[in-house]
Amino acid sequence: MKCLICSSSFLEIASWRKLFLIKPPQLVCEKCSSKFEKAEEKEWRNEWVGTIYEGTLDSVHSIYRYNDWMKQVYRQYKFQLDVELANIFKSDFLPLRKVQDKIVPIPLNPEKLVVRSFSQVDELLNAANVPFTQVLSKTLDQTQVGKSKKERVSSELIFTVTQDVQKQNILLVDDLYTTGTTLHHAAYALKKAGANTVNALTLIRA
Repeated sequence: MKCLICSSSFLEIASWRKLFLIKPPQLVCEKCSSKFEKAEEKEWRNEWVGTIYEGTLDSVHSIYRYNDWMKQVYRQYKFQLDVELANIFKSDFLPLRKVQDKIVPIPLNPEKLVVRSFSQVDELLNAANVPFTQVLSKTLDQTQVGKSKKERVSSELIFTVTQDVQKQNILLVDDLYTTGTTLHHAAYALKKAGANTVNALTLIRA
């Protein structure tokens, strides 16, 4: 087999689980897979205390750390448009098939979607055959890079809700958690529209 990241050939490790198709095929060589690091739980609420976003996001969980290796893989996936890399995270998102909450991906700005040709968050869910619903529309294309905490908190809302979410439990899914502004803006919009709870899952945590 060829590794989807480095393109080197490798032999898949045999096991009874793979023989009976319990475990999906190995798509990444051992050298590449060993460089991924699981994310540690971090405090995320403190920065939002005293703002309109306090309490809008009920929980945040991330799967991997944004180490140097993940930065390289993420760049290859998102900016070099290597959509096949979504498949290497399939097993990480498979548990979402059993989630009872409405799964809502963070959308791309329509102009960026045209340029990139795919939504990186949607493809992560599609690779694992996880059903999701688009209920958010991104109205502004704002980057949070280089902004102070005050600027991030006071920046204009970037999402509108396009479907009825009253009394529903929502699981937001995004690719990268950096400042948390995107998720808090989305959660704020959903709570204002009547959502009961808004939790979040991201592939990576900076």
